[in-house]
Amino acid sequence: MTTYEFIEYLLQAKKENPGTIIVDEAAAYERAQLVSGSFVFPLYGALWQLDFDMTAITEHLEYLYDSGNHFGLIYFIFMLADAADFTLPLLFSETSSNNALVPILSAAIIEDWLDYDATSEVVIEDE
Repeated sequence: MTTYEFIEYLLQAKKENPGTIIVDEAAAYERAQLVSGSFVFPLYGALWQLDFDMTAITEHLEYLYDSGNHFGLIYFIFMLADAADFTLPLLFSETSSNNALVPILSAAIIEDWLDYDATSEVVIEDE
């Protein structure tokens, strides 16, 4: 999904559903975990391969989450994906267009990101 498509989708979704309420909180958490799990690990890898400063990215994501800036975290993830020419799933756009789901998606993303950051190992092979 390009930047243009993402913005168009968000604007259209906001026009159709300006405020959304979570009916089933357990389902919302499960959806956010599925969405996050479908892209966080490959996005992390794509950024690492492009020599992005993963420590700085992780610290900034933690700062956004800890400060309660969930919309900022979602936007930053989108900017990272765009910078790495990484395609985010449509469910990311659908979930992030729902104001009530953004904090839940943000929590799922930071959990997956920190888990991957803590357990990933860089292996450099000599040729």
